[in-house]
Amino acid sequence: MTFTAPHFALFFVVVLAFWARLRGPARKYFLLAASYVFYGYWSLGFLALLAGTTVVDATIARSIGATDDAARRKRLLVLSIVVNLGVLGFFKYCNFFIDSAVVALRGLGIDAETRTLDLVLPVGISFYTFQSMSYTIDVYRRHLAPARSLVDFALYVSFFPQLVAGPIERATHLLPQCERVGTPEERPSDPSGWGLIALGAFKKAVIADHLAALVELTYSDPAGTWPPALWLGTYAFAIQIYFDFSGYSDIAVGVGRLLGFEIMQNFRSPYAASGPSEFWQRWHISLSSWLRDYLYIPLGGNRLSAARTRVNLFLTMLLGGLWHGAAWNFVLWGAYQGALLVLARTRAAGALAATLARPPYLPRLWPYVRWFVFFHLVCLGWALFRAESLSDCVVVLTSLLDVGGWDLVEWFDHVHLSGEGRYLAICFAVIVGVLALQNRLRASPDVLVARLWRLPPPVRIVIVLTVLGATILFSPEKPPPFIYFQF
Repeated sequence: MTFTAPHFALFFVVVLAFWARLRGPARKYFLLAASYVFYGYWSLGFLALLAGTTVVDATIARSIGATDDAARRKRLLVLSIVVNLGVLGFFKYCNFFIDSAVVALRGLGIDAETRTLDLVLPVGISFYTFQSMSYTIDVYRRHLAPARSLVDFALYVSFFPQLVAGPIERATHLLPQCERVGTPEERPSDPSGWGLIALGAFKKAVIADHLAALVELTYSDPAGTWPPALWLGTYAFAIQIYFDFSGYSDIAVGVGRLLGFEIMQNFRSPYAASGPSEFWQRWHISLSSWLRDYLYIPLGGNRLSAARTRVNLFLTMLLGGLWHGAAWNFVLWGAYQGALLVLARTRAAGALAATLARPPYLPRLWPYVRWFVFFHLVCLGWALFRAESLSDCVVVLTSLLDVGGWDLVEWFDHVHLSGEGRYLAICFAVIVGVLALQNRLRASPDVLVARLWRLPPPVRIVIVLTVLGATILFSPEKPPPFIYFQF
């Protein structure tokens, strides 16, 4: 079953109504039960998998915390990692590797048949697996003690606002908040959460979902789409995926605040970045910081040679791309992002930037030129991400980079005669407006909501209700699901 926006709204209203009436430990048990009901709505099998992951990691972490034997602690950690990655790999990558092996064998002239398994990917498995696994790693590193209660840890893993699409929380941040539920130290409800919910819903339903139509139109047949139109579709996807994913994150943070939780911000104006390192400090922050702390640094980070640092960066982003999905376009996207990070750290790139930034070249314009170039590099990456197959990746990149033969007069005539001009103009205006706003504000959504909450209560109530009303009024009849639900 699909958990639609009306379902979620009704579910949250019911949860909030009961939450406000409960006191003491009952609040914690109720919130855990609500989280399990929320996830079990998709599938009871998925729920059993979530519960199994919770029990396994809680048990292993408690065993790690109970011993000082270094060898035993390491064996237990390896067991946790193997179980978590094994379950994730089986459900998410089993068929991908089978298909890839068959294609490779056929390429070698060996007749092989495809025998894939009938597997359904559990929603949000990549998110809660990384969240649960980081807990055992942090216990092993002695960054925190094992959870005192299985209920506390189960709530940390299954907390419904961020369960299926993040942010990927850390136990050092979220687990103590779970432990304080129902106690005098519990964080009070923060009404600014309504502002984030309204903002996130508007971003998803009004902007991302309408841009999705343009993206689908151009990427459903990239070979038959005129290159400038494909560029417009690529720009649209860059904005769509940002507003879709950050919209969900805003809603998750807002719901958490109303329940007395502070969830980490996942985005901070990523399209204001002018380089790959800055971009990953602003985009999907919970994943990029997870990959940094639990993969890049253990590989050696930048503590070894410059060559090894580049290898570590590339491998980290390659696996980050594979985390997004079992398809070669995600692998290519990860490799592309890794290559950008590696190239940005080369001496040649640094020398070129320093030269161009000095008079008499571009002392004042250089930051804008650098941002403009990097944004288009990001868009080329999104083209790989959005392409539906490996062959489509080739077609899309070839078309985007083929600047010859653009007959603008013919295209404008087509747009005018087909009546699509107003729609495309609106999409283009939205894209330009978002980019301009990101570069102007360079902040996370909670900063904007904090400014809103400085206004008198009647004013902010009217603003929130207006935004929610506009969301309902202008959202499409059949909105597409959140993009990151598939991961």
